[in-house]
Amino acid sequence: MPKKKGMIRTSFSLVMAASLLVGGANVGLAASDLESTSNTETMSNSLAAAELPAKFKPSVEWVWKNRMVKEGSTNRKNLIFDQIYAGKGTLNYVVRWQSSKNITLQQRKDMASMLSRQINNWNKQLKGYDGWPYDHITVKIVGWAVANPSQILNKQSNEIVYTDTITDDLSKTDPNIPAKLPVAPNALSRFEHFMDPNYTYPGGLDKRFDMYLWGTSNFQGGAGGDWGQRMPDDYILNTLNSDEVQITEHEMGHGFGLPDFYEEHERPPGGFPMPTIMWAGNSPKITEWDTWMLRYTWSQVKKDTSRFPIR
Repeated sequence: MPKKKGMIRTSFSLVMAASLLVGGANVGLAASDLESTSNTETMSNSLAAAELPAKFKPSVEWVWKNRMVKEGSTNRKNLIFDQIYAGKGTLNYVVRWQSSKNITLQQRKDMASMLSRQINNWNKQLKGYDGWPYDHITVKIVGWAVANPSQILNKQSNEIVYTDTITDDLSKTDPNIPAKLPVAPNALSRFEHFMDPNYTYPGGLDKRFDMYLWGTSNFQGGAGGDWGQRMPDDYILNTLNSDEVQITEHEMGHGFGLPDFYEEHERPPGGFPMPTIMWAGNSPKITEWDTWMLRYTWSQVKKDTSRFPIR
């Protein structure tokens, strides 16, 4: 269930299927393919005028009104929508590696590709819809936070490694969690500064990081929010080449403001018309219901034109 610590919106996803930890399900998107037209402007206009399909309308509207509005899940102006807008179609990550495992150069390249695939699996659902201006999101890893720099094997001259650490409070109650928690500089973190419209990142916008991909040894399940996605280190390494990565995509969904559905009272009274990746373990992929929930969310938050100016 979602938990809040200060201003951090966090959701824990206890997906217990053992198969996920050894590679996950590699399946295609269930949502309708919205990329078959070459006329982007025409496509955008037609989709903007489209109504929410009747079979999704009751559940999508109920979740928006009774979960997202009541819980304020879209109030913070640091959703992935906001991050993409602020980055002009880009997202920057720092990998927070709370693990003793080394990371090879190929694994680092694959990690960047994996993040790009998962973010763009969500972005495909928005492409051409209701004024969403980005066909593809450029995702980069701009730093590596580790306890020991020797873990970054064959480090390249253009790679940035951070070695500062703090104590992970979770390790105080769970001795299996490493106590040392690597951190990147707060000065470069959008999470720390998004409320200040006049903030300037040292080195410029390209040097900032929007979120962490956070791998932790012996961590159970996953967690996600506008700060990033956290999951077991082994899960990350075992899903680097998967087309869709269930836990990672689920946690990214929270970054867009979408909620969990663990308890019966958290779900629409009439249920869902089909599975959803946001109900942990219910679907291994983004479904058409998730597509319309994401679109509906965008249509609601974009009404604040000061937050999302027309581009």
